[in-house]
Amino acid sequence: MPFSSSIYLPEVNKILSKIKVERFLDIGAGNGKYGALVQQTHPNSHRIGLEIEEEYIQTYGLQHYYQELWCMSVEDLISAKPNEDYDLIIFGDTIEHLRKSVGIDLLNFLVDHTKYLLVLFPEQLLQGAWEGHQQEAHISVWTNNDFSAFDHVFLHRARKDFAAINGYLLDRSKEPQVQDILVPAPSIDKISQANFLPPNYHAREPVKA
Repeated sequence: MPFSSSIYLPEVNKILSKIKVERFLDIGAGNGKYGALVQQTHPNSHRIGLEIEEEYIQTYGLQHYYQELWCMSVEDLISAKPNEDYDLIIFGDTIEHLRKSVGIDLLNFLVDHTKYLLVLFPEQLLQGAWEGHQQEAHISVWTNNDFSAFDHVFLHRARKDFAAINGYLLDRSKEPQVQDILVPAPSIDKISQANFLPPNYHAREPVKA
């Protein structure tokens, strides 16, 4: 679905407040939630939204949040954009829609092309096609074990998982690591979920025919 849980918005917001973002890639842009957040916190950033469903791009007005929109499958990203680098990639509620082998290949590719990689996904949530969109089916299961090869922080809450990964482009002598930002967090489950979206963000209503 083009919508996703906001349970980790406090953590995403905290990371955005601590890092410099000049170039951002949103994989599975959906209704533009993360594009709007980066637009608000880093207004001078160059924001790229990747979304396979052309209908979502039009329906949710994604051109308002991104300077570039790539209507393509994330499976084609490696061959189509092999030389692109980023400060931040958010891979939000998309990896579970991919074959496991494809997702693993993508993680290894993406971590080599960014400073920070944030991966969010549900735990054991069964879902088939949604409103005729076959791409919305969940076809793979992910756990913390799948991120053991990466330098990362893993959070689990209410059947939702979040892996924050230090990418290979990160200059550790000058820039914070995800551990510096997210750990320790003894009260992390008590953080309010409210008011972490930009004040001017409203999920765009579907355009009526």
